[in-house]
Amino acid sequence: MNKKTRIIFRADGNSRIGLGHVTRSLALVHMLRREFECVFAIQSPDQALQERIREVCDGIIVLPPAEPDADRFVHELDAYVSEEEIVVLDGYTFGTAYQQNLKSRGAALVCIDDIHAYPFVADAVINQAGGVSPERYDTAPYTRLLLGPHYALLRPAFLRSAKASRPLPEGELRVLVCMGGADPDNHTLQALETLLAIPTVKHIEVVVGSAYTYLHELKQQLKNYTQTKLHRDLSAENLRRLMTNCHAAVTSASGISYEYAAVGGALFVKQTVDNQAGMYQFLTSTGIARYYNSLSQVLQQGISQQEFESQVATQRQYFDGKSPERLLEVFRKLGLATSLKLRKVISEDLQLLFEWANDPEVRRHSFNPEPILLEDHTRWFQTKLDNPDAMLYLAEADGKPAAHIRFDLNQGIATISYLIGADFRGKGLGHTVLLKGIYQLLQNRPDVKSVVGLVEQQNTASVRSFEKAGFAYGEPDPAHPKAFRFIWQPKASE
Repeated sequence: MNKKTRIIFRADGNSRIGLGHVTRSLALVHMLRREFECVFAIQSPDQALQERIREVCDGIIVLPPAEPDADRFVHELDAYVSEEEIVVLDGYTFGTAYQQNLKSRGAALVCIDDIHAYPFVADAVINQAGGVSPERYDTAPYTRLLLGPHYALLRPAFLRSAKASRPLPEGELRVLVCMGGADPDNHTLQALETLLAIPTVKHIEVVVGSAYTYLHELKQQLKNYTQTKLHRDLSAENLRRLMTNCHAAVTSASGISYEYAAVGGALFVKQTVDNQAGMYQFLTSTGIARYYNSLSQVLQQGISQQEFESQVATQRQYFDGKSPERLLEVFRKLGLATSLKLRKVISEDLQLLFEWANDPEVRRHSFNPEPILLEDHTRWFQTKLDNPDAMLYLAEADGKPAAHIRFDLNQGIATISYLIGADFRGKGLGHTVLLKGIYQLLQNRPDVKSVVGLVEQQNTASVRSFEKAGFAYGEPDPAHPKAFRFIWQPKASE
């Protein structure tokens, strides 16, 4: 792309709600920032969090506080969002109304989620927890679900570890404790007390984040034990190194558990809040991690070479370090769709449309598969340009012709026909071309009451595009009884 597409990441984090949403959003920033302009929007971040965001993002938008039920909350990004942006939402307050407002402004939308609590209208939903069935989600027809650890939002240090060998650490049994960046209920102290009672555990590495509010109490507790060491607000690389030196880890069933699983080792997880239920079930049922309540029994027996290697082998099955490639491909397609601009067809487009119309793939899926003569095409083309009830548009991606869409109007019904240029096929543009074409049509001809499209049943790519664009199946057309007939009608607000 000539110009980097802008992505606005929207997440909040503090000592009350934790830092998980911000951490995993920033992990996604790391994956995308070479090809995209990444800006972070957040309500009232403290100075430490602002600095952490500025380290990886191209910019930061500091939003004023707004309660989720306030009208201005839904519209807080209005001044920053247009059809040229991609927006990534990570948080439980960005419900359907918030998403619909962003989509109404033309933005591409991605939601990071783990609770599937409300309908989604986003272009894609990322849920890195495994074992989640697509049926759990209520989505728009075009929404793509990216589920499981193959889309793990890991920071670069842990992605590298997932691809590296993982030997059993030498020396006495060393255990890491990390219950997330904030740990508002102080599970850190509870886990520490459990580990201190296990005689085989000789070293305990306690990790807390900048939002942890029990620091003074924890320091007082640690004064009495020489085998413990406190680490606060570690960088990803320093945390990775520390994990590498530990035989085992005790974590919450959150992003930190994925990071240790990517490094590899004996992992014990505890569900500390309700929204961790899905990840907790996945980690323990697959053998990636063990139940927290087995901690004392397992560590008292020690961790053998065979047990350690077996655990790491299981973890490597799920964490291969390739999630950036998978997610980058998704965002490249969204960026391409975002760059798509429609203009009216002009006389100079005659030759281009002639070549496209005679493309073998286009002819194969046409009701009349015979090649088109230039003379016939020229006559047809001029007739369409002269007809006020024929609306012809050309879609361009960064100025390069990408698709053609045509509407023939008759008594408020628009019959649609479209094709994608050969260089842009297979990039998921079909439904975007349809939706942008319809939007442009309604701007030029508000008298349109419905849009109808006919598609050969074997043209599966086009059928899927109409489905994703929200078209409904209608009764077959008598002239083409073996073709699918799709119908789209504007909603009352459109």
